[in-house]
Amino acid sequence: MKYLFYGLILFAFLLVRCDSDNPSTDIDVRYSFFAAGHVYGNPITYDYGVHSQLDSNFFFLNNYSTLDFGVFTGDVVPKPTNVYWDSLQIDLAKLDMPYYIAPGNHDRGEEFRKRYSNYYQSFYHDLDLFITLSPTNWNIDGEQLNFLEKVLLENTDTANNIFIFCHELIWWSPDNQFQDIDINWEPHYPGSSNYWDVVDPLLRSVPNNVVVFAGDIGCNSGKTPCMYYRYENIELIASGMGSGDKDNLIITEVHADGSYDFNLIHLNGDDKSGMGMIYDYSVK
Repeated sequence: MKYLFYGLILFAFLLVRCDSDNPSTDIDVRYSFFAAGHVYGNPITYDYGVHSQLDSNFFFLNNYSTLDFGVFTGDVVPKPTNVYWDSLQIDLAKLDMPYYIAPGNHDRGEEFRKRYSNYYQSFYHDLDLFITLSPTNWNIDGEQLNFLEKVLLENTDTANNIFIFCHELIWWSPDNQFQDIDINWEPHYPGSSNYWDVVDPLLRSVPNNVVVFAGDIGCNSGKTPCMYYRYENIELIASGMGSGDKDNLIITEVHADGSYDFNLIHLNGDDKSGMGMIYDYSVK
């Protein structure tokens, strides 16, 4: 009997140890999703298909037990041509889950519309509302603004959390509180954005928690790898890849009570928590 007893203890120890290696084994997690930006990687040494460090982490993502889907926050291809889109889709077929794309300036064009139809959309997952956007020259305006207003108006009473995805850090300006965030290509900034005048009041008017993800940072070692900022009911998060040493994505775990946590996943090396927590990159 004592051998059986010691065997059960060893089994329990191994089980706990295995679980500790997988952050998604919390029984309170209802589902998870990832957000990943600048998927083609470094603008000088990019590959066909996804950035190599993301590709090497597909096994990790596919085995993250609560992960239901992913959202790519723009610049998934370096050029919107048939050959780059084919290469991307071959790589993304390795993912064992659905994915969505919030297209960036490198992605928009005939090939995107042929393969994915709309530049912006909304959908529910569990009790939460998801919205992908594609700013026009850093602005949410025209038909896209009408779409956002309509989706929020019709769903704030039924949605728990609202998660929004786009490519550009539309809240950024070289002369506001985010000026120290080194975005991927500052000349791409048109000089103004309607985020604070138009989009922000719209998001603050809803009773829900709102998280906005962007992906236009981290393309090389000189750029900011990620950022976090919270005010009122809104959280702003940006992540990116291409640096070769601080490539990252965000996994959001949604709990049974509707709360959520963000896991900053370091894509370089074996330590997925090697960059710390997203809150370590908070803008003051």
